[in-house]
Formats: sequence, structure tokens, C-alpha cells
Amino acid sequence: MRQLAKRASVSPSLISEVERGRVEPSISVLKRLATSLDTTLTYFFSEPRSDGDRVVRSDARRTLRQPSTGTGISFSLLAPDNTEMLEPIYGRYDVGASMGPDPVTHEGEEWGMVLKGRLKVWLGDEIYFLDEGDSIYFPSTIPHRLANVANEPTEYVWVNCPKSF
Repeated sequence: MRQLAKRASVSPSLISEVERGRVEPSISVLKRLATSLDTTLTYFFSEPRSDGDRVVRSDARRTLRQPSTGTGISFSLLAPDNTEMLEPIYGRYDVGASMGPDPVTHEGEEWGMVLKGRLKVWLGDEIYFLDEGDSIYFPSTIPHRLANVANEPTEYVWVNCPKSF
């Protein structure tokens, strides 16, 4: 409180009184406080934004429905529910898990990156092996499916646009 008061050229007691709602500072004092806090004057007049509007904490991810094919697969949403087009997903395939034998197609685009393990990606008539750090992009209209071919669980980030879950 003392450091802020010094940077804003006001007394620490004024800061204390403002915090407790006992004093309403002048616009010039608010401007100095905003500058000292490296923010804008409008910060003091806007409603606080909840983390849920922009941030998804790792322990608060929403679990997405389990796929109808394959076991040992889990998905969680990496973005807030209010996203309109993008659907970033954290996926985890246990050892030997796959989407099943039938490829899927749908409208849109997909991008994925392996965080840990190894994914086998069937894309039309082509097969790709993605290791840690590798990424892939393709139109979702190409028949595709995935499988974990590592001796450990495979984790990845996948982005669908538009949303497909």
C-alpha cells in the first residue's frame, strides 16, 4: 500500500480509506493510481471479469462425452463454454486405445499436436505417425481415425473448427 501511495503521490491513509469505501477519490487521483498500477482509468469503473470468461484452469476442465467407439479414451475441453467456433480439446488414449476401425468425416478443419506418446493417424489412404511435439492439420471431410501406438498413454491437444462434440 505504501509503495502504491508513493508511486501515485498520495498518502497511504488515502489508499486505505478508498479501499474501505470511506472516501471517493477524485478523477485526477484515480488517473495517478491507474498509471501506477499499469492499467486504465476504465478498470475502476468496469465489472470484474470472472476467470470462466477466458481462462480454464487445469483442475476445472469440462469432461466431454465419451466416444461411442473405443475404450480408454478421454476428452476434456480446454476453452470456456462461450467459444463460438474453435473447440480445443485435451485428449488421452490409454495404451492400445483407438477410435475403432471406422473412420469419421464431418465439416470443418482439424489441427492436433502430440504432447506425450505416439499417435497413428489414418487420413484417407495415408498413415501418419505423430511423436511428441509433432502436429497435423487436415480438412475434416477427409476420412480419419486415431490410435495410440505407444507403450504408454498418449496425450494430445486437438482443435476442431467448427465445434464437433
